[in-house]
Amino acid sequence: MEKAAERITLFVVHWNQPQECLNSVRAFRNQECDLEITIVDNASAPEAYDLIQKNFDSDVKIERLDENKGWGPALNIVLRKWLELGSNRYCLISAHDSEPSSECVRLLLQTMERDPHIGIACPQYSDATVASVSCLRGVQQRRAVALPRGTPQFVDVPHGTLMLLRRDCLAQIGLFDERYFAYGDEHELGARAVRRGWKIALVWGATVANRGTWTPSLWRSYLFTRNSLLFVHDYCGRVWAWLRAILILVNTARLSVLGPNDNFAFSVRGRWQGVRDFFAGRFGRPSIE
Repeated sequence: MEKAAERITLFVVHWNQPQECLNSVRAFRNQECDLEITIVDNASAPEAYDLIQKNFDSDVKIERLDENKGWGPALNIVLRKWLELGSNRYCLISAHDSEPSSECVRLLLQTMERDPHIGIACPQYSDATVASVSCLRGVQQRRAVALPRGTPQFVDVPHGTLMLLRRDCLAQIGLFDERYFAYGDEHELGARAVRRGWKIALVWGATVANRGTWTPSLWRSYLFTRNSLLFVHDYCGRVWAWLRAILILVNTARLSVLGPNDNFAFSVRGRWQGVRDFFAGRFGRPSIE
């Protein structure tokens, strides 16, 4: 297939899932675009890192970090270099287990090219959910009616599995807020872009799958809680953060009795410590084990 003329930088954040990362990079190599691929390895175990090294050619760069810095902080390391030394107008950031459809990147790029005010473009998930912001509930996923293929829908915040970023947007608004460590930092980046006058586009027909997560449930429950409160505090105010905290604690008590959904990351200790650390101003890498 003929690839788009402009080369796009792709950063794939990897942590201890080499086979999923290999599959994801193979899917990106089948895109209708010319991609310059860098894997950002978040201090994976030696055997996982060795497998990554052995299975990629020299045209895939690997940047190995000396510790697990999380999602945003790891990406900031390579994004700073890209802004300082690169020249291409766009870059992609991806989770190590993303599965983009064959025309996903091309549709994202076409959307950006048509509207210079779009700072971030993301693909849709198969369940046709759209992220929206609520001051009481934080970022919520709501079911939407799918639009024709290639149609952009302007949203409050992007999905985080795969995003196409415009250089001019990042140069103006800055990079990821490292207080988040992981989960929610993509929402904060998108909300900050909107506040600075940029658009966030979800592109229908450009699809991506994200089959699972290997982050422990305790960590996810903690990060979802703490980072949701941080997001609401910064974008809605202190009163809303207090109300959100009360709602979280009430729901935690309810779920501890009734039981959560099987697919839901839930830990009473994780939620409680997430609330506690938010009000104590403890952010960054979780201290919970």
